[in-house]
Amino acid sequence: MENFMTIKRKHIFMGVFILIATYIVIESYPSGFQQKIAEGPSFLSKQLSSYLDDNKAHSDTYAASRYRPEDPLYVPLLAIQYDNKEKAEALLAPLVEKGDSEAMFWLAEITYGQSIYSGDAAAELFKKAAKLGNPYAAIRLDSRDIECTRYMGYHCSEEWGEKGRVILKKLAETGDARAGYALFHHDVMLKGGNRTAVSEESFNVLTKAAVDGVKDHYYYPLMELASLYRQSYSYPIWVSSSDTDDNTQVLSEKDRGILKNLYKLAAKNNDAYAINLNLPFASIGENAVIDEGYTDDQILRTLTLLSKVYEYGPAFARKAESNRSALVQGAAWAMVDDFNRNDRSFDYGRQFQRYEYVITNEFNLKFLDDSELEKAREVAKDLIKTLTPVIYLDENQTRAF
Repeated sequence: MENFMTIKRKHIFMGVFILIATYIVIESYPSGFQQKIAEGPSFLSKQLSSYLDDNKAHSDTYAASRYRPEDPLYVPLLAIQYDNKEKAEALLAPLVEKGDSEAMFWLAEITYGQSIYSGDAAAELFKKAAKLGNPYAAIRLDSRDIECTRYMGYHCSEEWGEKGRVILKKLAETGDARAGYALFHHDVMLKGGNRTAVSEESFNVLTKAAVDGVKDHYYYPLMELASLYRQSYSYPIWVSSSDTDDNTQVLSEKDRGILKNLYKLAAKNNDAYAINLNLPFASIGENAVIDEGYTDDQILRTLTLLSKVYEYGPAFARKAESNRSALVQGAAWAMVDDFNRNDRSFDYGRQFQRYEYVITNEFNLKFLDDSELEKAREVAKDLIKTLTPVIYLDENQTRAF
C-alpha cells in the first residue's frame, strides 16, 4: 500500500511538473509579433528604397509639419507647443463654435487633466467631436483606457472605443498612416501598454502605417518601428542572457545600417520630433545607430523649426570646446525660447536657466559674462525673424516638449 501511495505521489508530481513546464513553454514561445520582429527591418529598406537613396535635406520647411501657417489650427497648436494654453483656448473657441471637430479635440485635450473638475468639460468636447465622426476623440472616450476613466469617469464607454476603431480601420486600409498608427496604439492600450504583447495583425497595421507614412511625410509609425528594432525586441523572450547593459541583444551590422538610414530619412525631411527626441535616443547606448555628430548637426540645422534646450544645449556645448562663441549662439536660442513662451520678453526665463544648467553642470564650462550675455540678447532679436516653427503635435502625440 505504501509503495502504491509513493508511486501515486510521483505520478501526481510528474503531472504537475509537466503542466507547469507546458505552460512555461507556451508562454515563452514567441508571439506572431515577436516572430515578425525577429525577421529584422530588411523589408522596410526594400519597400522604402526609393526614399532612402536621396540624402538631401527636404527644401520644404513644413514637409513633416502637422499643419502649415495658412491652416486655421496652425497658430493654436503652436501656442500649445509653447505651453501657452490660455492663448490656445482663445484661438480654438471660435473654431469649436463653427463645428470644427479637430478644434474640439484639441480644446478637449488641453482642458483634460487641468484639475479634478475639468473632466466633464473635456468629455463633452470629446463626445461632440466623436459624434461628428472624429475617431481620435471617440477612442479617447474608451472606458478600457485609464486615461479616460481617471478624470472623465461616467462619460467613458467601450462602445465609443469600438466606434472609433471602426473608423480608424477603414481609414488605415486606404493608406491613412495617422489612423493606422492610432489603431496600433489603441491595440497597445488594450494590452495594458505592452508593445510586445500585441498580435501579428497589430504589427502588420504598424508596418503598413510606417510605409504609408513615409509617402505622406508622417514618421511617427516609422520611428516606433525603429525603436522596437533598435531595442532588439526581436529576440524570443526565452533568451534571458544579454550582450548589452540595457538588456537588449547586439544589433547586426546589417540591421544597424538599415536603422541608421531610417532615422536619417525622418531627419532629412525635417521631422522635428524625430530629430529632437528620436535621434538623441538612437545615439546612446551600446545599440546606438546614429553618431552624436550627426545628431548635433541635425538639431542645429533645424533650430528655426523647433528648439529644445536639452538637445541644442549639449550640441552648442560640444561646439564650444573649439569655439566659445557657440555658447553665445546657444544662449541666444534659449532667449528665443523664452520670448516665445513668456509674453514676448527677452528676460532670462526657464529655458535660459535650463541652458545655463546644461552648460555649467553637465559640461562644467564657464558661463557667459555680461558682455557675452548682451551679445546673445542682440543675436536673439535677429533669430526671432528667422523662425519657421513646425507643428509636431498630432492626435497620436498630444504632449508638448
